[in-house]
Amino acid sequence: MDIKIAIVDDSKFDIERLAATIRRYFETSSHTVSLFSFSNSEEFLQSYSVAAYNAVFLDIFMDGINGVELGRRLRADDPILAIVFVTGSPDMYSETAPLGMFDYLEKPFMIERVFSLLDRMTAYFPLVRDREEKTVVIKIPYSEIQLALSDLICAVANNHITEIYTQSKGMIKSNMKFSDISELLSEDIRFLECNRGIIVNMDHILSMTGNVQLTGGITVPIKIRCRSELLKKYSSYSAHRITDN
Repeated sequence: MDIKIAIVDDSKFDIERLAATIRRYFETSSHTVSLFSFSNSEEFLQSYSVAAYNAVFLDIFMDGINGVELGRRLRADDPILAIVFVTGSPDMYSETAPLGMFDYLEKPFMIERVFSLLDRMTAYFPLVRDREEKTVVIKIPYSEIQLALSDLICAVANNHITEIYTQSKGMIKSNMKFSDISELLSEDIRFLECNRGIIVNMDHILSMTGNVQLTGGITVPIKIRCRSELLKKYSSYSAHRITDN
């Protein structure tokens, strides 16, 4: 697999050091790597398109669009992009974690730390490819439709129908009971029932600071009584990307 990685950092020294470390790792890997470097977010965005990169290393503190804002935009476009925040400060972890980051790399980094990150990253990409292929069959009036689970953003009960929001097809109305759809989706670790009659794909979560902000401009309420438990589940899932891939 040819892995495409972008590095966005306003420090030429830091770009060169990180790029050299990544190249060194791939010298003994079964994968190949293509590296692209950018000195700021604006330069990166000029050449960016969805799925152009498998991973992006983002410096947090940059002039103009900072790394956190850029990461937020990228996550809204691509729920499976491996985003790694790179910074000299440990204090930004709590702000970046809700973006579903892959990892948080502190400067100055140890080579072993980057190698460990890349071990997990190269294991993550085939896993994502397998997950992208998983589908579910949803009944709609007089027919049925097969949806990729990665495409499904959330499902919401609305009277006697279930509204299913997707990235590629917009909103689909299903005549299946919400409980039946929830049972289908809950078999996959990505899906979280955040309120009565609402289940969301955690890969599509942008923020859970108030309501649940999802890709596609979708906002759904969170169950206030269970907020702490739901946040723990989402944090655990985000950590799964970092530790278990």
